[in-house]
Amino acid sequence: MTGDVNPFRSLTMPFAYTRRGPLLLTILALSAAEMASSGCGQPARLMSNAAVYYDNAINQLQQSLENSYDAEENLLTCVLLSSFEITNGSRPAWLQHLNGAVAIHNHFASSIGRDSALFAYQYFSSRWILLETTMPPGTYPWEKVMAEDSMTFQLLQNLNSMLEQTVDTVPTVAMQNIDNNIGCSLEYLQLINRISILSAMKFHCQADETATEETYELYSTTAMAFDDALKEMVFITRSQDTYIGQSSRCFKLAARVYLRLICLDANLTHLALIEMQNDLVQALRLVINEDQQRRAFPMWPLFIAACASYEDEHRKVVLDMFRTLERKWPIGNITYVRNVTTQIWQSRDLNGHDNNSRRHDWQRLITTFGWKLALS
Repeated sequence: MTGDVNPFRSLTMPFAYTRRGPLLLTILALSAAEMASSGCGQPARLMSNAAVYYDNAINQLQQSLENSYDAEENLLTCVLLSSFEITNGSRPAWLQHLNGAVAIHNHFASSIGRDSALFAYQYFSSRWILLETTMPPGTYPWEKVMAEDSMTFQLLQNLNSMLEQTVDTVPTVAMQNIDNNIGCSLEYLQLINRISILSAMKFHCQADETATEETYELYSTTAMAFDDALKEMVFITRSQDTYIGQSSRCFKLAARVYLRLICLDANLTHLALIEMQNDLVQALRLVINEDQQRRAFPMWPLFIAACASYEDEHRKVVLDMFRTLERKWPIGNITYVRNVTTQIWQSRDLNGHDNNSRRHDWQRLITTFGWKLALS
């Protein structure tokens, strides 16, 4: 992407050109890490340089946190520091940078440009909401499932507020616009969040001995209403881009698979789920192939396809797509997510084929190992 549609170029580079602050150091860290991953020069030395740049960026960031003049650069620095952590194995530290970004914005909102704030919140909201899809439904106690002090509530509330202030479009359209760096819209992300919340509520309901049959039926009815909303959801693209349209279809299909796994207790061997999985895999093959140019790809749909894969045929296709991405994207967390995927399959195969216990096994395994996947 070029020009104003490329946030990296239009927002971060002016700070890098005019200052020698933490943002420039973070860009140097990312560049050195990418060169090392690409096999350029001496990889070990390049990664050592990347670590030095990263540590210096952290030190400069900490020294400038109290200065409102540096707030916008610091916010953008948190975004790129998170990218560094994610591309080097989805290390949990990316969540610390998320917390730091929210704190900086809350404290210095009036000193930060709307475009930079919107860019940061779009970046973090998508990754946080998709991270929550890897958590078992009992992760949060009942009183925290929809708490207003939760990270999800803060991110979405601030993001919605920014979109309402957008002067070039109406809020409804802004919600439906596809973010080219993610592949889906804010409206879609909010529905994914509601599906995850519904799963958590259902979990706590099942643990409540006083819950009635009508309550269980209400959860199923709500899940099907969400499924209808997914089928009817409108994605708006700013340009006639076939790739973005195909990618958004992958997100729709993946959400419907995710909904069935965590809210409707579908077995991996259920015929309807297998047919939906077939549709998802075929849609992914249209956007992840050797002929496609290097650009943003639907990581979360690919991961959901992997988690729902029961048959060897599906697993092979998913692995082939991971390998294609690894060749096209020598950086990033692709290899890390692929390794997580294969461990999920190995655990599933070793523990037999009890379909009732395989529905949430991938969420439990991810939590057990403490993986903090950024699936975007």
